Amino acid sequence: MSDITVSNDVDVMLRSADKTSIRNNVFGDFTSTSRSSGASALDPVQNNQPATDDTVANLCVDPSGNVVRGAQEATWTFDNTQLNALTSVRVNLLNSPGADKCVVVEETNWFIEVDLAEAYQATNVNLKCEMLGVNENSVATQITAANLNQVAQILKTANTNSFGLYHRDVPDLARIYRFDVPMTIRATNGAGATNVFPDNFVSVKLKIKYRVFDKDTF
Repeated sequence: MSDITVSNDVDVMLRSADKTSIRNNVFGDFTSTSRSSGASALDPVQNNQPATDDTVANLCVDPSGNVVRGAQEATWTFDNTQLNALTSVRVNLLNSPGADKCVVVEETNWFIEVDLAEAYQATNVNLKCEMLGVNENSVATQITAANLNQVAQILKTANTNSFGLYHRDVPDLARIYRFDVPMTIRATNGAGATNVFPDNFVSVKLKIKYRVFDKDTF
């Protein structure tokens, strides 16, 4: 697959009549052991996992048979210093997509790393990402201080692994979007106190899955 380009080779092969060649040459390496009889465990790690960067995009086929980009991901890493530098001022994470275009967040994962050598301490910070919709507080995704502290406390109590994950398959129950606006992040605590991420919080990573919609192609 390393010498196949999406814009040319895959598109040509998908349009060709040689379906066997497509299956063998393009998708032949993506076999899996995905079925089991009864309560027999399957290995969740199959072949062709991302080797260096697990920030991926879905390749899709449009009604004309063209291979196009569908949902895609973006990832941000905040170390302890960067976390403590966040304030109530909104900072762009995704720039505005441009006139007549709209970003819709479909799924988010927050990856939390703690230092097990440090004593457990709670943060007072909510990390909130917003798409400027019908009002200025339209939330695309967030992780609250309670969520962050729960993950950190579970990891410290178990004392076996420094990493935890908080997942939101639907970032918020209902959102109304405006076109040509960015996605921002800010740190809030609701009490006017100073935002604090103690030393036991090593880093927080945010990975979002999103679509870009265009009014002319929607």
